[in-house]
Amino acid sequence: MKMNPRLVLVLAVAIVAVGLSGIAIWRSLGRSYWVPSPSSSFLIKLYSPLDTTSPTDLGNGESNYAGNPAATPTVYDIDGNANTGATVDYLHGQGAHVICYIPVGVWTPHMFDASNPLWGPLKGQALGSTEHWLNTNPAGPHYATLINLMTAEFEMCRNKGFDAIQPDGIDEAEGYGVHFDGAPLTIAEVNTYLEQLTQIAHSLGLSIAQMNYVDQATTLSRYFDFAIVESCFAHHTCADLAPYVATHKAIFEIEYTALPAAFCPAAIAGNRVAGRYDTLLDGKLRIPCS
Repeated sequence: MKMNPRLVLVLAVAIVAVGLSGIAIWRSLGRSYWVPSPSSSFLIKLYSPLDTTSPTDLGNGESNYAGNPAATPTVYDIDGNANTGATVDYLHGQGAHVICYIPVGVWTPHMFDASNPLWGPLKGQALGSTEHWLNTNPAGPHYATLINLMTAEFEMCRNKGFDAIQPDGIDEAEGYGVHFDGAPLTIAEVNTYLEQLTQIAHSLGLSIAQMNYVDQATTLSRYFDFAIVESCFAHHTCADLAPYVATHKAIFEIEYTALPAAFCPAAIAGNRVAGRYDTLLDGKLRIPCS
């Protein structure tokens, strides 16, 4: 049977439209997201806005530990609440990707939606003068509220155009033996919470990093897309990141006290993207290994 050419054209257009809508639905479900390469160049600046007119903030014109011109950063890790979508757009325009730093284990007055009263029942012991540990126990009475609040945090990152999440603070809660309602958090409880955070990020089309907590890398590398670690050379824990190396996932290593000449050769040999920073992570010191 010979089909009408006009009918064939209509059917073809319909098939293409269905295909395109399928792709849109697939992306909206968060099934496709950027993941950093192990060969990326990295810069981190937290707690204050990144100045896009500052060569120092952008990491331009710097030298690496060997005194050679450093690679231009292709991945920026910046504060999610302190920076605007315009800053993210600018960095994208320079060909870079941007990670959204947000606290997930502590409440701080500088975080997104910090004044929301729903945080109240989740606040635990004071951490310093202004912060509080959060009750991240999946068995806690307000855990569903916590997940809703964290989803809103992640959505803030997504809406500003960020590509990935750096979740900060939960490893410290477990490591310091923080108690909520008289019961300490266990490793299993911490890991359950972190695994759920990866699900939220991926559902929003964002990748997500394991932040520190390196003794759990074997378990958590199955869920996280890359790792950001502090002072693994100084603490002699870099070897714990072997699961990320084995699966060719990026590792961004931040060192505060070790001399670059001491840790850079080992970092490069271990396929980690490393650099020396000051403890404030204010952008005033960065000596990348490459």
